[in-house]
Amino acid sequence: MYIYRLVFLLVLAIYIFSPNILEWWTSPDNVWYSPYIIWSALIGIGLWLEWRRDPNEF
Repeated sequence: MYIYRLVFLLVLAIYIFSPNILEWWTSPDNVWYSPYIIWSALIGIGLWLEWRRDPNEF
């Protein structure tokens, strides 16, 4: 049941913050590699969460 709350909070945060993130992402004042930093952070967080998971959890 814990994962469902986490997914709900993630979807809610994306819904609330997506206009601000998209505005920052497409701003002409940003450096060209800012989207790559965001994607690298997301991939790193995913790898870290997968590494922490117990192999018998599922």
